[in-house]
Amino acid sequence: MDGVDPRFIFDVNQVSGEGRHLHEMTSDQFFLKNLGVEKYDLVFIDGLHTYDQTYRDFCNVSLRLHSRSVVVVDDVLPCDQHSALRTQDECIASRTADANFDGKNLRAWHGDVFRLLVFLNLFHTSLCYATVPGDEGVQTVIWSRALEVEARMRQQQEPWTHPPFAVFDRPQLLLKKMWNLKSVDYDWIMKHKKLYNFCSESILLDYFNVLFADDQSRN
Repeated sequence: MDGVDPRFIFDVNQVSGEGRHLHEMTSDQFFLKNLGVEKYDLVFIDGLHTYDQTYRDFCNVSLRLHSRSVVVVDDVLPCDQHSALRTQDECIASRTADANFDGKNLRAWHGDVFRLLVFLNLFHTSLCYATVPGDEGVQTVIWSRALEVEARMRQQQEPWTHPPFAVFDRPQLLLKKMWNLKSVDYDWIMKHKKLYNFCSESILLDYFNVLFADDQSRN
């Protein structure tokens, strides 16, 4: 296991060891130095709450994925228009200036990570994703479309289990937005929530049992 952060808020020496390697540096430095393992089964990305860093991390780690890898991206759904701003300072200033601000969750900030979904749809069509609401926030889960192809082949004698959630299918809408990403803001993403491919955790896990059934049979 590899963990990467410019400044861990705990004693790295107490956690490292037994296959756990913590790298106190930026993710850009980590990938530039070609550290870590060759392939990852599971990756969690929490990329500074900005879409550009998150997408850079995703592109870098995609070179270390295999056909059965899963990637989880945090902070994909802003809680309000203030939370969707580029920096936390902007978020706090905007929320404080809001006449309707009730004094709660002043520092709640997710940034513009939601713009990553535009890139996933346009440039990574070999991947599938779903977004799962949870107690600790909303996260997007990404996996290879090859898993669905394999599952179809296994189920030739049975009805194919289609994804149990609505899948966004309007790429032409996103093509126009690539020329002006700033227009993909909080109001726009709230209007086009179908882009998230929302799915409950339990339903997605059941679907993964279908996709990864071959792995279970090997065990």
